[in-house]
Amino acid sequence: MHFRVVLFNALMWFSHVRAEIVFDLTWSFSNDTIYWVKARPFTFTKQDYVVEDEYAYSINEFCAAEHGGTHFDAPYHFFQQGLKVSEIDVSRLYAKGALIDLTFESQQLGRNSRLRVKHLEEWETRNGPFENGTVLLVKFGRSKYWTNRSLYFDLEGETLNFPGFSNEAAKWIVDSKKFYGVGLDTPSVDPGNTTDFSVHQLLAKNSLYNLENVKLLEELPEKGFTLIVAPMKIEDGTGAPLRLFAVLPDVK
Repeated sequence: MHFRVVLFNALMWFSHVRAEIVFDLTWSFSNDTIYWVKARPFTFTKQDYVVEDEYAYSINEFCAAEHGGTHFDAPYHFFQQGLKVSEIDVSRLYAKGALIDLTFESQQLGRNSRLRVKHLEEWETRNGPFENGTVLLVKFGRSKYWTNRSLYFDLEGETLNFPGFSNEAAKWIVDSKKFYGVGLDTPSVDPGNTTDFSVHQLLAKNSLYNLENVKLLEELPEKGFTLIVAPMKIEDGTGAPLRLFAVLPDVK
């Protein structure tokens, strides 16, 4: 898909926005936003209200690590030959959306919950094959813990224990060659207690991007929606703050 086609699709979306429902799947950035362990959190370093003779204005300055809050992992993050944020083709940021909801299973298994191959196969049994150009969202039901860092990371001492993808599911996704990227409502596609970040490595080496700390509180269908993935275009970025929208047809 070339830039002109993407631009046309975007214009068509805006022209029909009143006939569609748009969900913002992004957590706001503030001094309280959850960031990865040891990463520099979002901080307003300056907040000014300036009064001049004929006008007044507000201006802020902030500092933050790339990987925190709702954010985008470029392949370069875990693969030095991979694309950086600014190098991702815009056509890969306008995607078909698919959702696997593992909230109930996560309630039963807790920190041991994983996206597994059976979940991907069961999704296809219900919905047919995944479409080319899909971004898969996985909902573990973790967004409800967003305001509590200890519960969100599922901390046990210094060990993180939140759910994530199994290696086998990541390989299935890669081998299908149908996905631009994946996203989920935890801090990482790898489980919290990973020691090698093998899922990150596998996805990055195959040019898939990750969307982490996605705000999944809305009731999204398993298919039939579009995702608009809008990371800050940081030159040489390994990742970036992300604004993520799900667009659904209004069936009323």
